[in-house]
Amino acid sequence: MYNDFFDDNRQLIMRKFFLDNLSKIGTIKDFKKNELINIKSESYVAIVLKGHITQSVISTKGHEKLLYVLRPGEIFGEMNFFCGGTDSIIAKGKTDGQMSVITGDTLEKALEMHPEIYRHFIHSITRKFRIILLQLTNSIFNDAIGKICDALLRLYSCADRTESGQASINLPLTHQELANNIGCSRITVTRCLNKLLDENVISYENKSIVINKPEALKQYIDTIAEE
Repeated sequence: MYNDFFDDNRQLIMRKFFLDNLSKIGTIKDFKKNELINIKSESYVAIVLKGHITQSVISTKGHEKLLYVLRPGEIFGEMNFFCGGTDSIIAKGKTDGQMSVITGDTLEKALEMHPEIYRHFIHSITRKFRIILLQLTNSIFNDAIGKICDALLRLYSCADRTESGQASINLPLTHQELANNIGCSRITVTRCLNKLLDENVISYENKSIVINKPEALKQYIDTIAEE
């Protein structure tokens, strides 16, 4: 279902370009798990090299909404670089890792010399827009278990699958983080996951969620009608 929205091959090309090419003109910085990432530059783009980084928005009352989990080869900071101004998105280390930080001036020169780079940024921005669109659709059309199944299918679409269709989500997400992602309470997430466990739709292996029956997840979801 989500393979219709995201082209795996194009995503691999995008990540490979950012990792193998553009990251070389940046400054390498380490980050720690749970570290708030505060880059002291008004204009920059950062590329995740190792580990994972989350991007979230936080309300004035302290409620958190997880937007993206960035993997190696994915970027952040491009919104401010291209549009200017500021935003309320915070970046935090999901694990220990490394990133390459490219200042605005350095990136401007690279874009002037190699305008073909723009296509990779357009891909990244469009991909994030689609993720937000799908999150919005999920929050409007689905009940609690539908929201959880939808989120699991999004993660499943990014995982390596066996010939039988099984896939292990090797991204470390707590029940609270999953709750933040879909707008439910942690207790509701735990209750729904236990239901899926009882039905053998999912299982756990080395603290990772294994999707055993992706087709069963789809039965709980109300999604955008296909043309």
